[in-house]
Amino acid sequence: MCMAKLIAVIPAHNEEATVGEVITEVQRVCSGRAEVVVIDDGSIDHTFETATAAGATVLRFPINLGYGAALRLGFRYAADRQWDHALVLDADGQHIATEIPTLLAARDSGADLVLGSRFHPDCPAPYRVSTTRRSAMRLAGRVLRHRYDVSLTDPTSGFWALSRPCIDLFSRELPTGFLDNLVGLSLAARAGMAIAEVPVTMAPRQGGRPSARGAALAYHYLRTLLAVSIGGRS
Repeated sequence: MCMAKLIAVIPAHNEEATVGEVITEVQRVCSGRAEVVVIDDGSIDHTFETATAAGATVLRFPINLGYGAALRLGFRYAADRQWDHALVLDADGQHIATEIPTLLAARDSGADLVLGSRFHPDCPAPYRVSTTRRSAMRLAGRVLRHRYDVSLTDPTSGFWALSRPCIDLFSRELPTGFLDNLVGLSLAARAGMAIAEVPVTMAPRQGGRPSARGAALAYHYLRTLLAVSIGGRS
């Protein structure tokens, strides 16, 4: 069961098919004691109406500014209202709400940033991704291990639990480019925050479209890994 002073941040872009169920499941698992905030990132479908009807607080960009901008707005909202803990979930149904207590247990054990890993050795079943994407994730893991001595099996996971200091840090410094979960990890590591990873089950994307594919995805990975390698921003 979730604790008081918990906020769930859900970036969403054209996710009308799934965002309502995601909100409902988070509310159910958290027994109504967490505020759910959806950042509608310039959607042109009914994401705003669906999220509002499901009971979420909805912050809305008039145009699509990207995942990083949506995350940073969510963290600023959480920091301004002095939430003690935060969750980050995708709006496409990939992150399963019943795994939230696993992330929060690790957060309560002292980690500032907890990632849910779909590739952890203790996961009950392998999660399938393309060879190209998996290779890029492994490269990201090697860069983080070499640069910051942080060993993670799923460094691009966007299923997070965060402490108040981590919320405050990301509200100020998280950049607004692509793959900002990787840059966020480097920010947390440079700030000396404790980073942990727990095995979780994830579902395939239930709706919507990926932010980038193919050559565009490779470009964004390389750009972000360069930023992480030099300790800067994307």
